[in-house]
Amino acid sequence: MSFSPVTKSDSPAVEVHPFSKQTGEGMTAGDQGEVSAPKPEAGRVYRSQRRPGLTALGVAIIGGAVSLVSALLNVLITDSLGWLFAVPFVLISGYCAAEVRQDRLRSALIMPPLVLLLVTIVVPLVTGDVSSARGWVVHTATLLTRTAPELVAAVALAAGILAWRRWRSR
Repeated sequence: MSFSPVTKSDSPAVEVHPFSKQTGEGMTAGDQGEVSAPKPEAGRVYRSQRRPGLTALGVAIIGGAVSLVSALLNVLITDSLGWLFAVPFVLISGYCAAEVRQDRLRSALIMPPLVLLLVTIVVPLVTGDVSSARGWVVHTATLLTRTAPELVAAVALAAGILAWRRWRSR
């Protein structure tokens, strides 16, 4: 089944889709039900409405997954958390801040501390270094203090990107 454009006899070369309403002369594209994107102002960045960005859940899933995988790889290779965890953790925090929806900016700033807490809770359980609950708490607290620079860098990068996005959207 093939559709060809239909032209109106009273207006030369005006094409109308077969399923759309017939339009009269002088109607604009907005009157015909078509939506056009706003004309961008000079220096403004507009996000596509087809891809509006990450939700808060998306930020948590992507940030948590990448951080956990990099932490587990780092522990398997070096027996502790080091640069193999720190670099992806900081970069994914920046990526989530850059890709989060405009109305969910806070979730990208909250994600790094929560993900780091999750990683420091899971890593002692995976490594098997702890034999009691007390040992697990001590190991988790030690990891939290040792990974503080990574947390500061991740939050600072996310805050900088979010501040830039908020400034650019005004």
